[in-house]
Amino acid sequence: MRTVKLSIPSLMIGAILTFSSLSTGCKKEKETGDDSFQTTAEDIGQAENVSSDVDNMTSEVARMGTFSHDNAQNTSFDQFNFHAHSCAVVTNDSINHVLTFDFGTGCTGNDGKTRAGRVIVTYNGTGYFDAGSSWIVSFDSFYVNSRHVEGTRSVINNGLNSAGNMTWSINAQNMRITRPDGSWRSWNSQRTREMIAGFGDNTWANDVYIINGTATGLNSQGESVTCTLTNIRRDHSCHFITSGTLEITPSGKPSRTIDFGNGTCDDLATVTRNGMTRTIHLRF
Repeated sequence: MRTVKLSIPSLMIGAILTFSSLSTGCKKEKETGDDSFQTTAEDIGQAENVSSDVDNMTSEVARMGTFSHDNAQNTSFDQFNFHAHSCAVVTNDSINHVLTFDFGTGCTGNDGKTRAGRVIVTYNGTGYFDAGSSWIVSFDSFYVNSRHVEGTRSVINNGLNSAGNMTWSINAQNMRITRPDGSWRSWNSQRTREMIAGFGDNTWANDVYIINGTATGLNSQGESVTCTLTNIRRDHSCHFITSGTLEITPSGKPSRTIDFGNGTCDDLATVTRNGMTRTIHLRF
């Protein structure tokens, strides 16, 4: 029988993270085009979906002690399952509290994303589910589907909130994602991740999280953007964000809102600007 709380070394010994962040490079919008406002929204929506993967991976290892080989509720589904592909190498320097996850030249998980390079986690404290524990994630030549990821991601466990739910503060610092064509977006963000279901048992697959926060960014065309995340819902039974909204305000352009849906597990979301709505895809 697995215990709920694992020490940081054992909790993350199986492989943790991949990345994410809150934005990818985007093309300059042309306000005159009917579908022009989709570009930034789709890029940010896709990147936000990838962003939550880092937290899902961390919590999976916290629950299981490693990446699980299958899903207890649905044996045909496992979000990452790097074990099945034998392509992620994990090392743990317990003296210096440094974990390294090496995806080599390419490692494709069950989620369809191919990761390459290394994720480095420097940790303090006793466990993912222990108040006050913290870790910093950095990246070494790390790529997700040929997109280069740089920067740092700091996380701290805040303990239980007034509703009795565990929360984590996440601070993305000087993050940048660069596309193969050289376009990029950099950003800083602050968010809170709240666990609203699944706490206190040994089952990873029923965990559900809500994310709220803000971000600011700049792209390679010199365009700035601000974002507000409201009740972004991510659970461990789906590859994608299933509900919540993301308000995007590019400098000098009208705001647009991404709506991730009503809970259905799919890669679809809608983006609305000035009463005009388009469907976007979260898979890239």
